[in-house]
Amino acid sequence: MIELLGVGLDAPHGPWVIRGVCADFEFGELTFVVSADRAARLALLDVVSARRVPTEGRAWVSGAPLMSDTARSVAAFVGRVDQRQAFIEGDTVLANVLPADPWWSRFTRRQMASRGAKTARDFALQTLEGVGLGSCTDQPVGTLDSWQRRRLAVARAMIPRPDQLVAPEVDGELSPAQAADVLGVLRTLARSARIPVIVSAEDATLVQLFADRVLVLEGGLLTFDGPPHAIGGRAAPPQRDFMRAG
Repeated sequence: MIELLGVGLDAPHGPWVIRGVCADFEFGELTFVVSADRAARLALLDVVSARRVPTEGRAWVSGAPLMSDTARSVAAFVGRVDQRQAFIEGDTVLANVLPADPWWSRFTRRQMASRGAKTARDFALQTLEGVGLGSCTDQPVGTLDSWQRRRLAVARAMIPRPDQLVAPEVDGELSPAQAADVLGVLRTLARSARIPVIVSAEDATLVQLFADRVLVLEGGLLTFDGPPHAIGGRAAPPQRDFMRAG
């Protein structure tokens, strides 16, 4: 569960990027963050993925308060899909989600068993199957298309079994058809894994096709929070005034 209460982030040498944002995110939903300002979209996703601590207001991620001294531990509960994810090109798809390092120490036998997996390898195979790469496990990563690589980035983000998944600028460097493919995977994961999935994209036309919910930011303020079909009909609930004086 993610809850934002009057969250704001300021720019190092400029105006506020976002201010006074109040929102929470439900299990099983795919939420789109929409704004003409790319910096505002990314700022909100940075907060919900615990990469940035709010300048004002409060944020809770997986039930823990997001503060300077908790950010690193809180971030462990969030899966983040990096569109520029670095892979080992000559290794197989499976090897790229099952590296031989202490990364796997985050797993417990109970966690894997909850997904019906007896070993870390079983769990990785199940995860790849879940993102539609089950037939590519022995294929070198260097042979994958752009959209397949994005699916692989989703799989890697899901391996630690995060409480929520964040995908900034999910359509970056993809065609509309490829972006739609990846968004279909993310929406399926939201439902099957019962986690909140929060995304942003440059192409706002994808909202009507895939979003369960939309947050619209204008001038850094939340002006709409609701289902995509209602964007033209009503505004966001009034935001409480959490802005600092001056």
